[in-house]
Amino acid sequence: MKRLSVIYVVFAVVSALLLAQAASAASNYLVIENSQVYPGDTTYVYVPIKNIGYFASFMEDVSVRLVPKDNASAKAVTILDDAYSLGTINNWGDQRTAKFRIHVNPDAVEGDYYFDVYITYKGQSTSSSASQTPATTKLEDQILTIKGKPLIVLLNSTLGIVEPMSINRETLQFKNTGTGTVQNVIAEISIGSSDMKSSFSILGGGTQFSLGNLKPGDDAYITFDLAVDIATRPGVYNLPLKITGLNNYSSTNYMGLVVAGTTDFELSYQETMGSFSLNVANIGVNPASAVTVSLPRQKNFTSSGSSSSVLGNLNPGDYTSAIFQVVKTPGTGKDLDVEIQYTDTSGKRHAIAKNLAVEISPAGAQAGIGYRGSSRASSTNYAIWLLAVIIVIAAIYWQRRNITAYYQKLKGG
Repeated sequence: MKRLSVIYVVFAVVSALLLAQAASAASNYLVIENSQVYPGDTTYVYVPIKNIGYFASFMEDVSVRLVPKDNASAKAVTILDDAYSLGTINNWGDQRTAKFRIHVNPDAVEGDYYFDVYITYKGQSTSSSASQTPATTKLEDQILTIKGKPLIVLLNSTLGIVEPMSINRETLQFKNTGTGTVQNVIAEISIGSSDMKSSFSILGGGTQFSLGNLKPGDDAYITFDLAVDIATRPGVYNLPLKITGLNNYSSTNYMGLVVAGTTDFELSYQETMGSFSLNVANIGVNPASAVTVSLPRQKNFTSSGSSSSVLGNLNPGDYTSAIFQVVKTPGTGKDLDVEIQYTDTSGKRHAIAKNLAVEISPAGAQAGIGYRGSSRASSTNYAIWLLAVIIVIAAIYWQRRNITAYYQKLKGG
């Protein structure tokens, strides 16, 4: 009888050891419903449970729980149904599948997340009087791979207002604001279309720029020189921007750019009765608004009265004049400094400094000299004409008898 009791005890111990190893998952990766799991998804994951016990181990009332292994996994994934009942798995090699409904946090970052699987079951009792004792097997480090959704955006740009016939150093900042990684990212500025090819050009290494690999939160910068053709028409342009990467990542965006309608001016001058007339002509291809011309303080000339004049708007080819009282400083040069201010078609104010070689005559070196000299000449001319008229009238008076006789002779004949 004692020998039989010892045999039962040994059998119970061996059975317990076997039951502890009676269940196993087929893989360390959780089986997913779709090919990829993305942030924001609500889906099912599956855990296949297989009876790998020996000597016909029995597994009854099998229940499975899915538990996040760490805080990162718990924050990334919410388990909506964390327990699943499989019933009985009696035969060696039999397999059942536990199903769990989960929700992936929309902000979850791409990567592997770890879970533990707890399998609780009852084994075969060793005697008719003994109750079945539940056993639990822990499957550690079951992996759920979350595939992030990358989103690379143009975060910042120095592009703004440019001028025809200019070279502008520009910088663009890109950032991956999504949850996935993109490898071998390329940014391409597509200015090869017919309406832009003749207007803009990127100097140096072409229109494609490498951004490298961008993980979530990473940013990258590119810098280039943008040349604007002299004949580019003023207005707003949208430069196409295309971003590509591995795994078929692609996005298209646009960068706004304003081409200002700048222009240029040509100067000439005239002296008129002691006044200095400064002529300003718009020789560019764009109109200029609110044009003003000024004579700044300078060593060669001084101006009496106002040193600034408002000319108004000048269309291409238009010109107008401003009157100044200019005095030459003795012993100095001939260059007259002039400043022209105007507003371009984009609303931007410009100031252009120019100089003009000026020769002022001595009579016009001071205001009013030329005018007074002209008055004296006019008075002399009037006196000469008046004297000539008096002489003619006197000659007619003294010769009136001869003229009358001559007239009567002609009438009689």
